[in-house]
Amino acid sequence: MNRLVMASGAPAEKKKYSQVLLHVSAWVLYVSFIYIANYMGNPNIKLLNIILYLIPFCITFYVSLYFLNIYKVWGPIWSVASFFIVFLVMALIAYCYIYLLLPLLGMKINSSDKLGVFLREAVLQYVQAASYSMLYFHITESFKKERELRKLQEEKLRNELENSILKQQELKSQKDKLMLEYAFLRSQVNPHFLHNTLNVLFSQALEHSQDLADNISKLSRIMRYSLESVEYDSDKVFVQKELDNLHLLIEINNIRFAYSKVIEYVIEGEVTDQMLPPLSMITVVENAFKYGDLKDAKNPLKIRVQLKPGQVYFYCKNKVRKNNLEISSHNIGMANLCKRLDVAFKGKYSMNACDDKDFYTFELTVNT
Repeated sequence: MNRLVMASGAPAEKKKYSQVLLHVSAWVLYVSFIYIANYMGNPNIKLLNIILYLIPFCITFYVSLYFLNIYKVWGPIWSVASFFIVFLVMALIAYCYIYLLLPLLGMKINSSDKLGVFLREAVLQYVQAASYSMLYFHITESFKKERELRKLQEEKLRNELENSILKQQELKSQKDKLMLEYAFLRSQVNPHFLHNTLNVLFSQALEHSQDLADNISKLSRIMRYSLESVEYDSDKVFVQKELDNLHLLIEINNIRFAYSKVIEYVIEGEVTDQMLPPLSMITVVENAFKYGDLKDAKNPLKIRVQLKPGQVYFYCKNKVRKNNLEISSHNIGMANLCKRLDVAFKGKYSMNACDDKDFYTFELTVNT
């Protein structure tokens, strides 16, 4: 505790010492100037007489400065009154000092004993001392206000910098959290060992059925794409890669429905450099296969992709399966997709999901 007090008090003591040194230096220069000016007219003048003569002037300067510092509290009326009161008091003190005290000590610094001469010199000296103190007061106040303003600006900049750093840390923390959640959710569905197992099954299936082996290979490629998407730092893939793997998913499920007319898949427009979050289309279509009713040829699963320069529109609609006792993952999947879209395309996408009694409809527009 003592160390802290000493450390905090050291700058204040140093500042006070600097102010004292500044005042002493200024008075030395002023006394030297007055002495030299009088010496040029009277070579017999003594330095001590100049010093004794300026003592009341010096006291008047600091008394006036003191009252200037409290004028802000007193107000203008007391300020004017104090100006005259200080003059009367200091004039009386100076008279007693020059004409009573110094003569008792055998010193005489004023050549005239007339009261009129003294009052004239007293007024001139007081006005001069008061002017000097007022000038010094306003200069110091200007410097003080400038320091305070600079301090406020520095504090404001420091607060803005701290807020900016905190905001960046918060955004980074949120992004890291989203990435962890994203990776965790995908890893629950796409473990590496399943991909490796599919490769083994593909090798074994080749001995029995080429069609079976081909479909296992398609599923393995989808799994590889799903696993690789975890490693994308930007959370973006070219739409062509997503479409390629979506096509594989549709082909696999076509086998499930014996290539019946239950899937309508249309791509409109030209593939260029459009981008999407990985697995965005596949997640929606996979849910449609899992929870939709794809046995009604009159209401097939409709998948439409419209491609324009710098824009991707994705549409998916399926009939809802009746008496579905399975727990739907639509909400989890859509919430996860929304988080990934916020990370990669914040403010550049619109997503709409409508889940009514008979149909589930999903629409996504991404401006890349």
